[in-house]
Amino acid sequence: MPEDAKTYQLIVCQRPAAHPELESLLEELQRGFGVDSYTARQRLIGPGLAQLGKGPAKKSEKIAALLQQYGFACWLVEPQKPAFAPDLLRSLEIKNDAVILTCQKGLVRLERGASVVGVLADLSGGVVDKHVKRLLAQNAYRGSHALEVLSREEMIHSALQGQPVFDFYLLDMQGHVAQAVQVMPGRFSVDGLGSRAAVSSRQNLQALIKLVEEYAGTFRMYCDFGLSQLPGCDVKKAAESPSAALENLASLSRYGWLVARLHGDGRPARDQGAGGFGLSAAGVAAAVAVSPQPELATAAGAAGNLAATPGLADVVREVNEASEDGVGRPAGRASTGSQAGRGDLPAPPERPIVKPHWGKPLIMVGAAVAGFLFAAGGDNGTLLHLASRYGLAAGALPAFAAVPLIWGGLYYLQLKRRIENTPTSKVRSVAMGLVEVHGRAQRLYALVAPMTQSACVWYRLRKYRRDSKNNWKLVKEINSDHVPFQLDDGTGRVTVDPTGAAVKAKVQQSGYPGQSPLTFTAFGRGSVEDEKWTEDLIYEGTSIYVLGYARPGREERFGLRDRITVKLRQLKLDPQAMHRYDTNSDGLIDEGEWQAARNDAEQEALAEHLAEGRPRRRQEEHVVIGKGPQRSLPFIITETISESELVRKYGLFSLCLVIAGLGSLCLALYKFLQYLGLIQ
Repeated sequence: MPEDAKTYQLIVCQRPAAHPELESLLEELQRGFGVDSYTARQRLIGPGLAQLGKGPAKKSEKIAALLQQYGFACWLVEPQKPAFAPDLLRSLEIKNDAVILTCQKGLVRLERGASVVGVLADLSGGVVDKHVKRLLAQNAYRGSHALEVLSREEMIHSALQGQPVFDFYLLDMQGHVAQAVQVMPGRFSVDGLGSRAAVSSRQNLQALIKLVEEYAGTFRMYCDFGLSQLPGCDVKKAAESPSAALENLASLSRYGWLVARLHGDGRPARDQGAGGFGLSAAGVAAAVAVSPQPELATAAGAAGNLAATPGLADVVREVNEASEDGVGRPAGRASTGSQAGRGDLPAPPERPIVKPHWGKPLIMVGAAVAGFLFAAGGDNGTLLHLASRYGLAAGALPAFAAVPLIWGGLYYLQLKRRIENTPTSKVRSVAMGLVEVHGRAQRLYALVAPMTQSACVWYRLRKYRRDSKNNWKLVKEINSDHVPFQLDDGTGRVTVDPTGAAVKAKVQQSGYPGQSPLTFTAFGRGSVEDEKWTEDLIYEGTSIYVLGYARPGREERFGLRDRITVKLRQLKLDPQAMHRYDTNSDGLIDEGEWQAARNDAEQEALAEHLAEGRPRRRQEEHVVIGKGPQRSLPFIITETISESELVRKYGLFSLCLVIAGLGSLCLALYKFLQYLGLIQ
């Protein structure tokens, strides 16, 4: 097959967080190659490896060259199915020049100096759970800019505490997979380890990994199985599928064969290369923590096709047994010992007490009373019957309907023109008055959505209840309009006060009472059949458009009390630090011990406060975009790909309303002329 006709997978080593030049890279990818910016961002930021795309060699090479210019390590590989599954290890014999491995289907010889690629995986998904839980907690309280990943030791420890499997691939002189071995703890004879053997099967597995690394000349180890966004390499839970064990083994084989073919370090990002245990520890799952629904690749092929890889069905029983021998214990809770840091975001401000406005309720009550009296007038509602009859016959009702339709159409038409006529401003040069800015939303406070516990810059939670006609009726609503956030366009940051804004979010989550361990404390509890919640979210890092009124504002600097609050929160999130104050070693922090911890936190906060120097003024001037002084000025916050899309949407909506209004007006005129007898 000609080289140009071949299809290649473009595998990229993700960055732990967005860097300043990422937006320029996304623009070039979209403009030059038609790559969707949102999808590309999700696949370029994360914990390990991801497939950015798949296509012909010529186009893929150009994209790879562009990625390397921006410092991303990447590889081009031809799509290939595993030729065989790794063979199960039964025993081994250590010699000076080689390790003889007796496997289920034959002997495998690991020569000294061989090229080996290893994969340490947890088939239970414990590493993924621990990684995600930790990042979600960090993102909620620290922000996406201050996330810390699991260390190398934590990754290995977590994998070994789940359902560990160690696969290693022996490569020939051309770099192709020659043989593959699969090691499960407690499923091979440890006599061959000699003095390396230990009591527990977990320690024996670790000893064998060190043995392979010792004999291999070139040894690359991967431990991010399940975290990488590679097609067909995800981890399923037992509750998700009855054939989860078989599917996970197939995913592991696909993952192992893929990473075994990633030759070289994917220059120029040598420090982010795939070699070593540090692949996962070098990155942050920002796509998982920030993104609403990360585009993790699904497993290729149904369960019925998994047996196409020879040897998989033979080891399912071994995996299940290995999880019951004391090694495959369920992974524990995510440790938050290193989550807290000086980058902790402050708690959101208290929700303001809204004084009741009696104007609208009085108008609504008056209209309801007038309607009731009007409907009850005459005998058996004769007055209402006559009014509706002659109102429709004379064209009054269509005329009344035409007024709000035409008014709404003109309003959105005016809004469309305002958007078109307002130039897009850079934050560094924003002027006072009506402005239009684009950028990424960033949190100023540790705001999390009450239902999904997701870190966000804005949310709206609505509670619905079924009425007597089995229709959903909105009974309560809360939002975070009182919590400001920042917008960053690369040239600077500006504060956005969403109070009074028309906010349009693309992400919407729904939930029912008792559906999952989410917090619905805002509305209390209800039955699954009669209540539901809907949550609209704007996640941190989302690209948003803001049209509002810029004015000088005042930014409050952190005072001593704020520092003490942050210190105490950090202390609560750090079990090791809390353990230092457990003077009686009873595993609990009593009142006296907590007071000692609080005193230390106050002293540290005071020292930092004095070290910074007390500013002459507690507040400093900055710019805030919010609702304008005039009601006619628009204030819009929306997720949109571009301004042209927003303009097109408002233009179509305005056109539809105007056409409907003119149609109602024409109908009213026709009915009126017909009522007068001027037309038949």
